[in-house]
Amino acid sequence: MKSNNLKDLNSLNPPPDMEGVTRPEKDVKTKKFMFMVRGIGNAPMKLSIYAENKTKAVKYAKARWNDCKLELI
Repeated sequence: MKSNNLKDLNSLNPPPDMEGVTRPEKDVKTKKFMFMVRGIGNAPMKLSIYAENKTKAVKYAKARWNDCKLELI
Protein backbone atom coordinates (compact mmCIF):
# COMPACT_ATOMS: atom_id res chain seq x y z
CA MET A 1 0.00 0.00 0.00
CA LYS A 2 1.40 3.40 -0.98
CA SER A 3 1.48 6.29 1.43
CA ASN A 4 0.81 9.81 0.20
CA ASN A 5 2.48 11.24 3.30
CA LEU A 6 5.93 10.98 1.69
CA LYS A 7 6.19 13.81 -0.82
CA ASP A 8 9.94 13.64 -1.43
CA LEU A 9 11.38 10.17 -1.73
CA ASN A 10 14.87 11.60 -2.34
CA SER A 11 14.98 12.66 1.31
CA LEU A 12 14.83 8.97 2.25
CA ASN A 13 17.69 8.05 -0.11
CA PRO A 14 20.41 10.66 0.44
CA PRO A 15 23.49 10.51 -1.78
CA PRO A 16 26.48 8.65 -0.39
CA ASP A 17 28.78 10.70 1.83
CA MET A 18 32.05 10.25 -0.03
CA GLU A 19 35.29 12.19 0.02
CA GLY A 20 35.76 14.14 -3.20
CA VAL A 21 32.10 13.75 -4.18
CA THR A 22 29.99 15.39 -1.47
CA ARG A 23 32.78 16.74 0.74
CA PRO A 24 36.50 17.54 0.52
CA GLU A 25 39.20 14.94 0.92
CA LYS A 26 40.73 14.45 4.37
CA ASP A 27 43.56 16.82 5.41
CA VAL A 28 42.92 19.29 2.55
CA LYS A 29 43.00 23.01 3.31
CA THR A 30 39.46 24.36 3.01
CA LYS A 31 37.44 27.48 3.64
CA LYS A 32 33.77 28.01 4.41
CA PHE A 33 31.26 28.87 1.68
CA MET A 34 27.65 29.90 2.31
CA PHE A 35 24.91 29.18 -0.21
CA MET A 36 21.21 29.85 -0.45
CA VAL A 37 19.69 26.63 -1.83
CA ARG A 38 16.36 26.93 -3.63
CA GLY A 39 14.18 24.26 -5.15
CA ILE A 40 14.35 21.67 -2.38
CA GLY A 41 11.19 22.55 -0.50
CA ASN A 42 8.85 25.47 -0.06
CA ALA A 43 11.39 27.72 1.63
CA PRO A 44 15.02 28.36 0.68
CA MET A 45 17.69 26.75 2.84
CA LYS A 46 21.02 28.20 3.98
CA LEU A 47 23.92 25.82 3.48
CA SER A 48 27.43 26.24 4.82
CA ILE A 49 29.95 23.95 3.22
CA TYR A 50 33.71 23.63 3.51
CA ALA A 51 35.59 23.27 0.23
CA GLU A 52 38.92 24.01 -1.41
CA ASN A 53 37.44 26.66 -3.73
CA LYS A 54 34.11 27.96 -5.04
CA THR A 55 33.99 25.52 -7.97
CA LYS A 56 34.37 22.51 -5.70
CA ALA A 57 31.85 23.93 -3.22
CA VAL A 58 29.27 24.09 -6.01
CA LYS A 59 30.24 20.55 -7.09
CA TYR A 60 29.73 19.18 -3.56
CA ALA A 61 26.36 20.91 -3.17
CA LYS A 62 25.16 19.73 -6.60
CA ALA A 63 26.17 16.16 -5.69
CA ARG A 64 23.74 16.36 -2.78
CA TRP A 65 20.92 18.25 -4.51
CA ASN A 66 21.31 17.94 -8.26
CA ASP A 67 18.25 19.88 -9.40
CA CYS A 68 18.51 22.84 -7.02
CA LYS A 69 19.53 26.44 -7.62
CA LEU A 70 22.52 27.72 -5.66
CA GLU A 71 23.28 31.31 -4.80
CA LEU A 72 26.57 32.21 -3.11
CA ILE A 73 26.01 34.57 -0.16
